[in-house]
Amino acid sequence: MLDDLKRALVRAQGDYGFYIDCQTNPAVALAGYDLTPGERSALTDSEKLSDMLMRGIGILELRPSLTVKISGKHDWVNATKKTTKMEADEREADIATEVSAIRQAQTPEQRTGATLRLMELIG
Repeated sequence: MLDDLKRALVRAQGDYGFYIDCQTNPAVALAGYDLTPGERSALTDSEKLSDMLMRGIGILELRPSLTVKISGKHDWVNATKKTTKMEADEREADIATEVSAIRQAQTPEQRTGATLRLMELIG
């Protein structure tokens, strides 16, 4: 189990999406790892993870002089949602612009251009 914990920790450090998935959808993110309930809990709770790393888990010997400090506001999950909402609002505005351009087109070329841009936006 410790080997799977090591693999999950290494992946969480280098794969931001995986780290966020551990926080938001741990059942799916950690499905391929053989973890104890405590290990699984540590990977889904940042405070438990910090405590586990400070105690040491046999991966690294942490020196007493080593200090890990995270300060400031860290709301990565919600910041991602806000960005997604902002992008959705921009996309809707772009779609509305192209629909308006189709309605106001005075030539077939103008209508075709606006229609193609609209198709690119909506997929």
